[in-house]
Amino acid sequence: MEHREFLDSIVENFIGGICAFEVNAGTKRIKPVYLNSGLYRMMGGSRTAVDQLFADIYLSIIPDDVKLFEQGIRDILADDGAIEFEFRIVNVDGGLMWLRLHGNLYSREGERNIISAVILDCTEEKTIEEELKRQSDYMHLLMDTNITFDFNCRTDVCVYRFARTDTLHHDAVVQGYLEQIPSSGLHPEDVQTYSRMLTSAMYHAHRDSIEFRSKGFFDEAEEYRWYRANVVSIMGKEGYVSHVIGHIVDIHDQKLKEIELQLRADHDGLTGLMNKRATEELIQTMIRQYGNDENLGALIILDTDNFKGVNDTYGHRMGDHVLATIGEIIRNNFKGMDVTGRIGGDEFMVFANNIGSCENACLLANRVEQKVMHAFDGTDLEGHVSMSIGVAVCPSHGTDFGTLYKHADEALYYIKEHGKAAVHLYGT
Repeated sequence: MEHREFLDSIVENFIGGICAFEVNAGTKRIKPVYLNSGLYRMMGGSRTAVDQLFADIYLSIIPDDVKLFEQGIRDILADDGAIEFEFRIVNVDGGLMWLRLHGNLYSREGERNIISAVILDCTEEKTIEEELKRQSDYMHLLMDTNITFDFNCRTDVCVYRFARTDTLHHDAVVQGYLEQIPSSGLHPEDVQTYSRMLTSAMYHAHRDSIEFRSKGFFDEAEEYRWYRANVVSIMGKEGYVSHVIGHIVDIHDQKLKEIELQLRADHDGLTGLMNKRATEELIQTMIRQYGNDENLGALIILDTDNFKGVNDTYGHRMGDHVLATIGEIIRNNFKGMDVTGRIGGDEFMVFANNIGSCENACLLANRVEQKVMHAFDGTDLEGHVSMSIGVAVCPSHGTDFGTLYKHADEALYYIKEHGKAAVHLYGT
């Protein structure tokens, strides 16, 4: 008796439907004989409402799925073994619900047939499949590479599926996905952006798209390639995001062309330095990292002395040669994270990162001034080309672009008024 009670308890508390239905072979009428408690919990309605739904199941099945449902019942009645099929119904709360029925013929007496079945809610699974298919169909038109992923927010497991050809398919399962992101091949500069995108999708249902760099995970490339991730949040029955699914496409060639076009737009064709707009925007971004005197940056404004005289005497072609030479000297002496730009006809600007001290900033500026001074030795321009340079240090002389520029410009004006061809540090 205890054994029977134990089995009954398991059946009643199974998360899903364990059911028996009577099917009339002649009329095809279906009526429930037994519905376990788990079915009522799964359907989320009162017993009366669920009983009414299954008392005439055809009224609740989506019209497009009626024939599929009827065929599934006929297959079960053929008694060729267990049959499984899926169909959609309008649930007791009015929402659309996917059900998966796994059943077989239990007994037959004349036209009276009893089928036993397990019914499960597969709404979430089907929603994910449909969203992935929509994304896959769309992205397949754009890219040959087809990478989909399904991140389970509850289990912290991400499943990648790669379909590079019609015949080659393989999966990659990543356990503890959130912790694995920094070591998953992402470019260090893109880890935070990717993590923020995923976290946002986990807690706020929405669609998103980001571009990022990765190597070694999506392909066997030894260098970073550009990808675009298109993601969408999938809501579970409880009203929370249960999955984040998406599509990843290789956009490397396209991105390189965009970067090349952007570089052309941002750079001065004569000197190879950035133009005024790009220079100022990048410097403003750089300045934000300087908040104390332990880390110093220097804004340096360089003005070509008597440049109009060079143009008037030797012509514009020679003037262009002078500017191009100065640009080359600046590029060769400021590298790495330094920002170099041409901000006027004969005026240049540099933001030197991590200079260590004010003295170092002046040394860098003096080196450029001396190289320009002697760049034309042995030519007709010898002694005719020099530079006046003003320097302001961040954060000592300002913590925003406007203030630093004003102070560097004042230092430059001081040199212009006191002989030119030299370097002056603001405030000295």
